[in-house]
Amino acid sequence: MTTTIGLIATGQCEHLALAASLQRVFADHDVQFTMMYASPADSITSGFVSYPAPVRPVGVKTVAERLVDRMAAAFESRTRPAFVFAVDDLELDNIAPPGNVTGVVRDAVLGVLGKSPTHAHVAWFRGRCSLHLLCPMLETYFYGEPAALVRAGARRNAIIAQNELEDFESGDVAYLTPANEPRHAWRSADRARHPKRYLRFLTQEDYRETRGGKDALAQLDWHQVFAHKPPGLAFAHALFHDLSDALAVPCPFQGAAHPETARRANGVLRNL
Repeated sequence: MTTTIGLIATGQCEHLALAASLQRVFADHDVQFTMMYASPADSITSGFVSYPAPVRPVGVKTVAERLVDRMAAAFESRTRPAFVFAVDDLELDNIAPPGNVTGVVRDAVLGVLGKSPTHAHVAWFRGRCSLHLLCPMLETYFYGEPAALVRAGARRNAIIAQNELEDFESGDVAYLTPANEPRHAWRSADRARHPKRYLRFLTQEDYRETRGGKDALAQLDWHQVFAHKPPGLAFAHALFHDLSDALAVPCPFQGAAHPETARRANGVLRNL
């Protein structure tokens, strides 16, 4: 019997192409990846995430609470997936304290349990729902496969520091120290560690998540990405370990999962 894994994405690129990307990795297994909603969810990490979350007025839900509602509602949908995996970018502002992000989601789950027939099913969350983070954002992983950058529209070769990919840093002097040029969208104080801004530079500001990003992700060679040296894809490892566990198949990529999002037995979600 085919196992259906429902996906909830917060980015346009992921919404359009993550299902196809994961389907390629698990092509030898009886699994179907599908997006659960017609549009992306709001991102939890659009800015710095503080923990505990600020108190909201009664009746006003946080982004994390709305995401948890989407997870629960997925099991009431016509497709009724076996598992639901939500995926968000961690973003640069939240790299140092990733536990803030996972913390607000844990609290959101605990806050809704028992408030509706769906939310009463603790086992649905603990056994069938996961939240995973891409660090610092999806485009990070394109740098592990040069052809992915070309599909994204890059017109020059990327030059990155010899860091772990999830500790992304550009080493491109032309990008880092532009002289006598008009202001560009990619010129920001944090651009050295911002993979999406660097991709905009490489594509001469022609990068579009819904076009080049979609093409790069849909055909991404994850095996090549995980073979990148030096290694260091703990958040991505957590995602693939968890997916493999859900499917009861060996994980195709070996490496340590990040402790914040690694599969665990007694959390509020499968991995939190």
